[in-house]
This record gives sequence, structure tokens and C-alpha cells, in this order.
Amino acid sequence: MPIDFGWTSNTSALQLDLMAYTLPRAIGAGVLVAMISAVLITTLGSIVIAWSTALGGLIALTVNHIFGHQTEPSSALSTLNFIDSLAGGLVLGALGAAVLHHRLPAYGWTLGIVTSVLLGAVSPIPHLGGALKNGPSSSAWEAMDMPPLWMLETALVLVAIGTLINRNRTPAERPSIELPLAPILAGVVLVLVTVASAEWLARHGDTFAGIGVAVVTTVATALIAAMLLPGRDGELVLVTVGLSAVGSSALAAELPAWTIPLAVAIAVFGMWYGTRRGAPLACLVLVLLLGLFTALTSNSDRAVLTVGGTAVLAWLVGYGLASSNPRFVPNRVLATMVIFIPSAVLGLRDFVARGHYAMQDSSKAVVCTVVSEDTSAPAWMACLIVIGCIVGVYALRRNRSVPAAPGETDGDAVTDPAE
Repeated sequence: MPIDFGWTSNTSALQLDLMAYTLPRAIGAGVLVAMISAVLITTLGSIVIAWSTALGGLIALTVNHIFGHQTEPSSALSTLNFIDSLAGGLVLGALGAAVLHHRLPAYGWTLGIVTSVLLGAVSPIPHLGGALKNGPSSSAWEAMDMPPLWMLETALVLVAIGTLINRNRTPAERPSIELPLAPILAGVVLVLVTVASAEWLARHGDTFAGIGVAVVTTVATALIAAMLLPGRDGELVLVTVGLSAVGSSALAAELPAWTIPLAVAIAVFGMWYGTRRGAPLACLVLVLLLGLFTALTSNSDRAVLTVGGTAVLAWLVGYGLASSNPRFVPNRVLATMVIFIPSAVLGLRDFVARGHYAMQDSSKAVVCTVVSEDTSAPAWMACLIVIGCIVGVYALRRNRSVPAAPGETDGDAVTDPAE
């Protein structure tokens, strides 16, 4: 969320509310753009088009952020946020099509996504209690500048250099006239159902029936998306759905900045180990154990548990993203981008954090009561989703006993990072 655009005391409550309301949909739209761009560019088989598209997306992203810094606080933040998400999705999808069939660049692409998720948890949001106790502070609502403009400008220069270096490369094969619709259909189903479940639980997370329906739809959608992909490429989708569920319940809302380099290093180690001892089922079992640990320690605020849980989650994310190796680039892009989509667990976590508000009539006035919810509910829900993903992996392997036959060129297939 580009909170540097207008996260100041001068921004209207309406603009902030609209941006928060449309944020999950903007993220979902960005994920769809990333997946569709990866499909189209991979079908064309042109590295030049891939780098040029990434460069165009970064230009749009940079211009959008510059405009956001200079615009009035009353500007349409939701529109800027949508542009930000669409441009970011275009960059990630195009870069994925350009580099995911090479080992080291694929590491960099995956690690960049993991790092961005970790950086998103660093932004300190002012506490209401502190504001009431110490009075309003202008510094509490200053722009966080995430990502900073210098980082966008650096990325823009690097992608421009990559475009120049690859400008004379010929396509690996003749462009295909057949557009693979399976990844697109899988992505649309997965994104729409996941975002709808998250939005619904954020408002109606007070019933076991509602939570159960969300669990069933999440697992069923993940399994359908996995079955739509060729071979066993869908295994990574099931792994990332489980990781996203547990991560939404285990990742702290606020992390100290010093933990980010440590978490990134741990994620790198997880990726390294995943390329050598990759096991999607083992990864999901470990994710399930982390979910159980989170549920049992949900009422504790000890820093060692928060930092330790973040470290374990970082390792599991790195290991999970490297444990399965889809043969087709768009399938890897789709599966990896799942961690950006707000999951149903995140919607339930938001509902639990806010509590259940109810208006009660009395003889004198209308009274608003707030009923606290079980803080362990998101973690238990995540565990159920992971169990469903484990069953889904078994079903996928039973249905797809043999991996997809090799016959694709480097423009379509992902080279095994272990080679």
C-alpha cells in the first residue's frame, strides 16, 4: 500500500477508507496482470519484449510515485494505489518471463518477492493508546516512503541496462499462435475466490459456519487451480496457499527493522536447501507445525516468540518456493504471486483484531458494545487450510503420476535450479 502518497493528518477519512477498502482488489488485479503478462510474453518467446515490458512497468511505477509525492492529500489515493499495483504486477510478470529459466536470476526474482513481503511488515503504524496518552504527533503520521524513490530509480536503471544488453537477442523459438489459457483460468479463479473470502471474513468472521465455508472454498479453489495446470506444476500453488495462510496468522503486524536482514538471510538458506532437498509435502507438514505453534502461543507477546516465528516462517517460505519446480514460467509466476493475495486467514485476523461491534438499544441511549474474539482462531483456520493443501498434494500426485513430459524450450520451461 503506498502510504507515502497521502498518509498524513491532512488526508480525508474518506480517501483513506476508500484506499483500505479497495486495497485487496488492487492487489488481486496486480497478481492477475503479473500472471497474464508472463503468459503472453512466454508465448511470444522474446527476451527483448520481456525486458522492455518490465522497463515500461517500472517507468509507470516511478512516475506514479513521483506524482503521489507531489499531489494534494485530497487526491484519489485508491486510483494511485490501483496504478501502483497494476504497474508492479506488470514488472514482476515480465521479469519472471525474462529470468525464471535461469538459475541465479530466478533466485534473485524469488528473493526479491520474499524481501518485499518482509519489508511490508516493518512500517510502524502509530498506536491509538500512545496517541491518546501523548497527544497528536506530526511525526507519527509522516510519510513512510515505502518503497523509497531511490530504490525505484535504481531498479529503473538496472532494468534499462538489462534491456540494452538483451536488445539483440533473438527469440528462442518462433512465436506460438496458441495462447495457454490454463494458467490464466487458474489465476482468475484463485484470485477472485481468495479476495472475496478475505473481504467477507473481515466483516463476518464471528460464526464457525462462515469460517468453515471459507476454509472449504480456499482449499477447493487451490486444488482446482492446481489441477488446471499441466503435470505437477500445481504442487507449488498448494504449497504457497498453505504458506500464505499460516504466514497471515504468524507474521507479526510490526517487525523491528533489524530483523529484516536476518530474515532475508534465513530465506536464502531455505531456498538453497529447497533446491537440494525439495519436498513439498514435508514443507507443508512443517508449515502445519508452525501454524499449531502460532495457535498455542497467540496470547503471548514475548519478543522471542515473535522474532523466532518470523525466522521460521522466512525459512519455510524460502524452502517452499524452491521445493517445487514448475516446468512452465507462468505457472511459477502464478504460484509465487499467491503470497501477495490477502488470504481468508488475514481477513479473519483483521476481524479478530477489531472485535465484534454491536449496537444495543437501552432505555436511555444507544450503546455500542465490543465483544473480543478468540485470537487463536486465525491460526487454527490456517492449520485447517494447510491440512487441506496436504490432501490436495496427495490427490494431485495420484492424478498426475508422471511429471509433464520434457519437450519445451527454454522459453517455456524452467530449468531445474539444482542443475
